[in-house]
Amino acid sequence: MKNLKKMINRIWEVRFVFLSFILLLFFCQFMLQYREAIWPKLYMLIALIAGGLALLFSKLNDPKAIARNTFVIISFLGIANSLILPVRQNLDENTHYYYALQIADGKARIQTDEMNYLMVSPDFLAITKLPSKPGYQSKENTNLYTKEFLELDSIPADYTYKAVSPGKFNNPAYIPSAMGIKVGRLISDKLFVSYYMGRIFNLIFYALIAFLAVKHSKKYKKQLFLLATIPYALWIPAGYSYDSLYYGLILLVFSQLVNFLSKSTKTNARQLIVYEITCFLLVFCKAPMILLAAVPLFLPTENYYGKNIKFKVFFMGILVALASGLWLFQEAILRYFNQIIDNPNIQIVTNPNVNRMTYFISHPLYAFEVFIRSFSDMIATTTLSVEVPQPFFISAKTLSSINLFVFTSLFLLVILAFNEVVPRSLKLVLTSVLVIIATAVIYAISGDSRVFTIGDLYVEGVQGRYHYYILATLPILFANKFRSGLNSIGILVNTIDQEKIAVVLMKTVLILNFLNTAIAVFGYL
Repeated sequence: MKNLKKMINRIWEVRFVFLSFILLLFFCQFMLQYREAIWPKLYMLIALIAGGLALLFSKLNDPKAIARNTFVIISFLGIANSLILPVRQNLDENTHYYYALQIADGKARIQTDEMNYLMVSPDFLAITKLPSKPGYQSKENTNLYTKEFLELDSIPADYTYKAVSPGKFNNPAYIPSAMGIKVGRLISDKLFVSYYMGRIFNLIFYALIAFLAVKHSKKYKKQLFLLATIPYALWIPAGYSYDSLYYGLILLVFSQLVNFLSKSTKTNARQLIVYEITCFLLVFCKAPMILLAAVPLFLPTENYYGKNIKFKVFFMGILVALASGLWLFQEAILRYFNQIIDNPNIQIVTNPNVNRMTYFISHPLYAFEVFIRSFSDMIATTTLSVEVPQPFFISAKTLSSINLFVFTSLFLLVILAFNEVVPRSLKLVLTSVLVIIATAVIYAISGDSRVFTIGDLYVEGVQGRYHYYILATLPILFANKFRSGLNSIGILVNTIDQEKIAVVLMKTVLILNFLNTAIAVFGYL
């Protein structure tokens, strides 16, 4: 009888929220003031099903189910995002698709450049030629309403083409997408099936890493949950992108790092090895982030179990640096051993900024100004990523304001909820590492001639989503000062209810992500 009553309440809750979702979809249409009335029934159905399943399989009133809810929210709403997002309309998605296709074909090494790959892979050529608003200034996007796209058959690539010449190793970050493409080909001969399966596998891969990070965290669950479910963290991995690996690994890194701070449980060598391997994997998506591998060197010795632990950490850090160097300089190494032969048929684009290091060194004042301006732009770019999480889709100002207000409120809440004591020396080390990483990121992006040329005032191409690692660090750096500051003005937060915060956090995040998904239903058509 008790279980029956519980089931009835659950069904009623689902019905109530479904009615709310329908009303929400109705109002979403009018939030996009620049569009004529469009009612995309298929995408509305996808959004409703995703929202309903996320609600049905989550346990929003159970603070202990936060890891489960992380996976459920990312999976269901993320898959909806994968289906709603038009073809090629994620960030640099066509290039990421080019790499994933080669791995799906069993090629461990890059076979040719992207331009020549159009002649190698009929699938890649077909996807590249489809209409896209941001790509070719088309009046329409390619999506599940596009008959031409749905009728395309998948055709095997021909790697005997004369321009094919194996180069560097393909990035393992694309393996999940490649697995999805492979499974899609087994399911159907239609190209759209393998294309969407590649996206969905990439998304599920991110959801699994996020789940593990939250699950195994002892003191940082709420903070990791919020980071894992930022709307842009659901949209970017929903397409072809290695940012799914980047976001997931950052979550894992800080899950482990905060665990190391606990004095009740000593950290052993095995845990440190896992941490160092996690940091090493960052080289496949955002190389400067591997500097986080050095942080355990500066933890108090009493946090470790065993002798000579600092020496072991240092030794593992050296191994990580060497392995990372092998990956980053693999092209020069392969060329030295005659494993890469220059092919005259392959087009090579030269970068006019290759000597920027020499220029920066010889013009220190200019370099200082460029980097300071780029640093000062970090808050604005991060805010923009939070406001407008979907690529190439400028939503209504109302949604942007909601995104920023809700995320900022929740972020301050999770900073307040973090009450672990962090040594001042570790905060200084983390701050230094972040500054070095940010500098390295700015310098790396300055090598892209599309966004920076010598003489520019700042490096324009550093996007807010790159600063994900900074968001993961802020609660560690500022929680104690934030709490003491509130206490000093009479707002007592020492007895804060952690479970209530978790419940409010999970419910609000689900609503926020569904709101972004529902509005994107209209905005992308």
